Amino acid sequence: MELVLPICEALKCFGHLTCTYVEHHRKLERRMNDLLAKQRQLNAIKSDVEMKIKTELRLGRCVRQEVENWLLDVQTINGKIQNIDERTQNLSCFSRGHLGKQVSLTVEEVKEIIEQGRFTGALVIDDPSTAGVPFQLEHLEGETAVIADIWKHLMSDEIGMVGVCGMGGIGKTTIMKHIYNQLLEETKSKPLFEKIIWVTVSQDFNITRLQQDIADAMNIEDLPKPEQKRAAVLRNELRQIRHVLILDDVWEGFVLEKVGIPIPIFSNGSRLVLTSRSNVVCGFIGCSEIVEVPPLSNEESMNLFLAHTGRGILKVPSLEEILGDIVGECDGLPLAIAVIAGSMKGIYDVVEWRNALTELSDHVTSVKGTDKEIYGRLKFSFDRLEDSNIQNCFLYCSLYPEDYLIPRVELIEYWIDEGFLERGSRQQLHDRGHTILNRLVNNCLLEKAGDDVKMHDVMRDMALYIKHPYFMVKAGTGLKELPGKQEWKDVERVSFMMNMVSEIPPSLSPNCEKLSTLLLQNNESLERISESFFQHMHSLSILDLSYTSIEQLPNSVSNLEMLNALVLRGCKELRYVPSLEKLKALRKLDLRGTGIEKVPKGLEMLANLTYLNLCTESLKELPIAILPRLSCLQCLVLYVKLPNVKMNGLEAARLRKLEVFEGRFNELIDFNAYIKSIQGRELTSYLLVMASPKAKFDDRPLVEGLNNAFFFNFELLGDCDVRNVFKIVAGHQGVKTVSLTWGEKKLEVVCEMERDPATFVESLKKRGYGVQLVDVQEQEPPFLPRKRVVILSGCPIGREDPVELPSDVRCLRIFECPDIRSLSDMPFFQQTNKLGFCSIHHCRGIESVLDLSSTSQPCNSFQNLELLWLENLDNLHMLVKVAEEASVVSTSSSLPMPGIFSHLESFVIKGCPNMKQLFPCKLAHDLQNLKKLVVCHCVQMEEIISSEEEEESRKGKGINTRTRFSLPTLQQLVLAYLPELKSICSSNRAVICDSLWDIEVRECMKLKRMPLYLPHFRDTHQSVPSEDICISPREWWESVEWDYPKAKEVLRPWLYFV
Repeated sequence: MELVLPICEALKCFGHLTCTYVEHHRKLERRMNDLLAKQRQLNAIKSDVEMKIKTELRLGRCVRQEVENWLLDVQTINGKIQNIDERTQNLSCFSRGHLGKQVSLTVEEVKEIIEQGRFTGALVIDDPSTAGVPFQLEHLEGETAVIADIWKHLMSDEIGMVGVCGMGGIGKTTIMKHIYNQLLEETKSKPLFEKIIWVTVSQDFNITRLQQDIADAMNIEDLPKPEQKRAAVLRNELRQIRHVLILDDVWEGFVLEKVGIPIPIFSNGSRLVLTSRSNVVCGFIGCSEIVEVPPLSNEESMNLFLAHTGRGILKVPSLEEILGDIVGECDGLPLAIAVIAGSMKGIYDVVEWRNALTELSDHVTSVKGTDKEIYGRLKFSFDRLEDSNIQNCFLYCSLYPEDYLIPRVELIEYWIDEGFLERGSRQQLHDRGHTILNRLVNNCLLEKAGDDVKMHDVMRDMALYIKHPYFMVKAGTGLKELPGKQEWKDVERVSFMMNMVSEIPPSLSPNCEKLSTLLLQNNESLERISESFFQHMHSLSILDLSYTSIEQLPNSVSNLEMLNALVLRGCKELRYVPSLEKLKALRKLDLRGTGIEKVPKGLEMLANLTYLNLCTESLKELPIAILPRLSCLQCLVLYVKLPNVKMNGLEAARLRKLEVFEGRFNELIDFNAYIKSIQGRELTSYLLVMASPKAKFDDRPLVEGLNNAFFFNFELLGDCDVRNVFKIVAGHQGVKTVSLTWGEKKLEVVCEMERDPATFVESLKKRGYGVQLVDVQEQEPPFLPRKRVVILSGCPIGREDPVELPSDVRCLRIFECPDIRSLSDMPFFQQTNKLGFCSIHHCRGIESVLDLSSTSQPCNSFQNLELLWLENLDNLHMLVKVAEEASVVSTSSSLPMPGIFSHLESFVIKGCPNMKQLFPCKLAHDLQNLKKLVVCHCVQMEEIISSEEEEESRKGKGINTRTRFSLPTLQQLVLAYLPELKSICSSNRAVICDSLWDIEVRECMKLKRMPLYLPHFRDTHQSVPSEDICISPREWWESVEWDYPKAKEVLRPWLYFV
């Protein structure tokens, strides 16, 4: 009896486990569907977070740590779900129960991550420059005495607060940027201050925002809401460190204690510097020393003027006196000199210079007052634009917030909508827009800021001065309510973008018959707009409500008959759009990322529509016969991941004006019909998907120019050589910028990479550096980047079911097409001679990438190929078949082997179990441009460069000496999980890799020899390489032999084990 009870308990427990197992087994499909549904919900939230991050990062901010961690969690769980999904494809009966349990647990994980992703606070912290990032400096002429004076006060123990004063455009900010960088540089060698902080205050000052900006600079999170408590937190933090706080562009006085800024005194050793146009403001705040920035001398003014025009104008006879007079009219103001010189650059006709002097003199004498006088000088350059459309393009930039980095493409799209660029093809309009932007930058009316442009605050003030009272701009000012009715009188363009407006109440129905443009985008808390708001806006042409939280558009929008552009991008809560039937003038409708399930009523009536973006996951269908009625469409973007919105080939073919197109076809007959219709008329950009309803594919971009930007934040641990780490990171392939905060030992890196950034992160972690990674995907601009992509998935595309291809296709991606044996099976493949990127995934029938065994013609399809990606191809056993016996090796010189991969830069092959030799010897000679080679999970791979053909040739010629083979551009080599790999090349060959710094070898235990000659081995002094040598396991490293005798000793500094 004593034995029976335990047995019964065990059986009871076992019975429970069995029932649980059966439950997991039986409900696997249902739970898998639940998991995929939760994944879609999670990725929708992730997309929203990334959109918000992208928007806020435009203001020059960086992502908060908790958001970084959450994005990493999403990335990890997506990888886990993908792995589970792949396992369900080839699942035995005995594995179902175990996998069902894993699916159930993963659903709970996803739910938890979804909850964690409902962030209540801001996602970003302000300007990286506040964390000690050096500024890119502008040319500074003169001002050495002023800089010396400010520096003397900063180094003095008797002076804690310094004011820098002068009129707008005199150079205060430029001078302080030089001071700021000098402080950072000096702090490297001697610890003058623990932290250097820069905060731009600007004209729309409020204490709460200034407190938050300082807190962000100090990495202080979650400030309390009450102003006094916020001040106490800041005061306590600032008192603990010796700092310099620079407040730039202060317009009004305030009490430091109310903000939380401790008054700098001798005992704390800190400094406060502020720049202002008013010495009264500096005195009110308490500056004990005020440094006035004087105008430039005549000599300095002339030098600065010539720096912008070029000294070639001095060679023009009779110009010297006029030139001196024009420089004199600038009155020593650096901004005026730069702008006026920019407008005269490239002009050598004395008559034009004389006329310019007359115009400039008239401008200067026609206005009075300190600010207005400089506006007069600057307006001279504005007037010299002459073309009213170009002038309007410039003035439009003032609708953005002060100091905002304006995306070029976004700005050009607005110009197109406004009609400033007139009419033409979409490509012609964008070319015209970029030309105008270049002119404005060259004339110093705008500043270049990377891929964006920026408007100097004085130039913005001038633009708003010119357009007063017709522009009402309160962009990015923290506005919570829209202005009252009386302020809307006579306005033509209004910008309330990037504010905190939550509701537009029924009481606000402004009478503004002249209003043509209303920009309300990025008011993320905006949920409701009253019906009466649009009642008197009969002239409204541009309405942008993108990235707001509205659930429905008021019905009154249906009566805006002059509306030219309706932009609702990223309004994820939007479910209802009223009838558009009356909006006959509408040329642009952007519904990307909204929550609509049906297309708006009356869409088919918009005969003038040129731009339609319906790329939203929620859309259930696109009714038949709508598209052919939109015959003016130049840009059409549909959601391609789901089969809901499928295209009819003949209908799509009737859109003869299309230049940009993203769409999905579910039937091959429709796809081919459309491809035939566009042959001979090139689309500027397209993403064409041919996929059966249940097919899976990845539409994320593969290549540089279309890949993501990654923001790395490194916190360096321990007593490490910071300069050394800086060089390592800065030299890494794909890195664009690196900024270093010396006091905090932090690096911020912005880069573009083809590979998974986790590899880079892992390499730095293994070397002892704490790493925080944020993956911020680029938000797609309103006008898509130039790309020509075709994706084929789950469809028959072999010789019996030929698929058409555009002759100019740039990127070809193939997924789960089981009947294709090689790309040569596609009859139209030979006609594609611009192919740069090709990837093939999960195609069980593929035996070779190319089959040239039945032709003597050269292969032109790959003549421009830069990237080749092969993944999970079970029957692939060679790259190129060149003989009837399917042998990749041949000694016949007539076979069309040479040159196939001569432009190849990146080659990735993963999970191809039947590949034994990767490159035949002849093919390997073409790899002179190869930069990246990744070979993973190919369980039968024995050789990277085949030796059979070479050995036979050498024996026939009686050659026994070792020869050298060069891969001159190879930078990255990854060999991982290749259990049968025995050699990289033949024993009689050494491989010279003059550019190879990044090496990863994992689980290649049969590889006994490394024939690589690396740049590390040269006798000449080498700079610190940017990459690492990653090895697993350590036992392999200890046993492998290098041809270079001291290789292990030389490579030890860059070696780490995983």
